[in-house]
Amino acid sequence: MKGLRTAGVAALLLLAIPPAADAQDEEPNDRAMQIIARNEAKHVRSRQNLTRILRDQPDFWIELQTIAKRLKTEPAWLLNVMASESLFDPTARNGLPGQTATGLLQFIEKTAQHLGTTTEAIKRMSPVEQLRLVEKYLTPFRGRLNSLADVYLAVFRGFIIEGGDASAVAPLGKSKKEQRVYILNRWLDFNDDGKITKGELALAAFTTGRFQPAAPYAGESPNRNSIAPSDQKPETNRTRSIYVRSLNTRR
Repeated sequence: MKGLRTAGVAALLLLAIPPAADAQDEEPNDRAMQIIARNEAKHVRSRQNLTRILRDQPDFWIELQTIAKRLKTEPAWLLNVMASESLFDPTARNGLPGQTATGLLQFIEKTAQHLGTTTEAIKRMSPVEQLRLVEKYLTPFRGRLNSLADVYLAVFRGFIIEGGDASAVAPLGKSKKEQRVYILNRWLDFNDDGKITKGELALAAFTTGRFQPAAPYAGESPNRNSIAPSDQKPETNRTRSIYVRSLNTRR
């Protein structure tokens, strides 16, 4: 498996984020590289944790594929969101005061109870058991999880917002609740323009997990994890890696 090169991700990042005002655009390359450097460390940790899961619970991958098929979505998108949310640590818990988000998909207490469990119980669940909870949560969105951003939105906001990569997902209005959503997740606002977009949400997940669909959608935005045609491998068997290869093949 081959990792995403920093230069390749930088190009992807700069293409994905709409230009900001001139005053905010003085050092876009530095900002992009800082984001990539931060996500590189997260990516390494997430891959270590996933390797541990697959070693201890080999059924995890089979279960993931089965669940994704039932949800009519891509296993790669589920992996990217879990990587971004918890770094594939099934015992992960949000350490901020008053926050209860726990597990692979960082379910909060209210959501956990709606699913018939608690965050404490989720913390004790195996990764495979948590996958089944992920399916239960995402089932109402079955057939609508058509992009990485859609999957992340279902988790991040609890609903899906139509539109392209530039569509804002937070804050939605000026209410205190929406401002709090933005403040708690401000790290997702890559270009500091006061809003988080679908493109930024997808990019956060993609640069952490770095998985692509087994059958890439040609010509799509990073929202669909598209890659350069020269980087695509022919399908050789049903278990080939969906780990993304370098976006920069030129040497």
